[in-house]
Amino acid sequence: MGDMILKRVIAPLLVGVVVVAAACQPAAEVLPTLAPTLAQDAPTQEPTDVPTAQPTSPPPERATLPPTWTPSPAAATETPIPATETPVPPVILPPSPLAACATFGVDSRNQTFFPLGSSPQVFWLPADGASSYRAALIDEFGEELLVDYTIDPTYIFPSDLFERDKRYAWDVYPMDDLGQQMCISIGDEIFPQ
Repeated sequence: MGDMILKRVIAPLLVGVVVVAAACQPAAEVLPTLAPTLAQDAPTQEPTDVPTAQPTSPPPERATLPPTWTPSPAAATETPIPATETPVPPVILPPSPLAACATFGVDSRNQTFFPLGSSPQVFWLPADGASSYRAALIDEFGEELLVDYTIDPTYIFPSDLFERDKRYAWDVYPMDDLGQQMCISIGDEIFPQ
């Protein structure tokens, strides 16, 4: 049994080692030989005149300013500004829409589902500086069924606008004192059951 292991396992390993060792030996280096050339007399060169570099002249010197010199601006003549007869009133800007809209959002008290026949109430977080809100009820085709205005951050939709198995959404945006939209509208879906 020991002889079989020797013949089947160790012998192929030894052969592999010998092959690898032979492959790793560098081959004898063969250098190419040059064909012999006949000796010829080297051509003689006559000496040539090599131009020599001439030294360059130093750059011309220019006057320099003393280290304490600083330029002074030309004398400016002041033009008097005419006085206006009436003072200009200061411009009062409304709050920045970005700052006003920072707090505006959907309130967590909203219910997605409500009983059919009841009036759903929706809530939103108020926008700073809003004087009113435009609230709308939208059907599943994107048509506005109702548009109304409120000063409170909540709205109750009439129950007769809703039908069973239909989808609805509400939409609201804040308006400033001039009736201009202040923020992007927000809203959510509501479903009668």
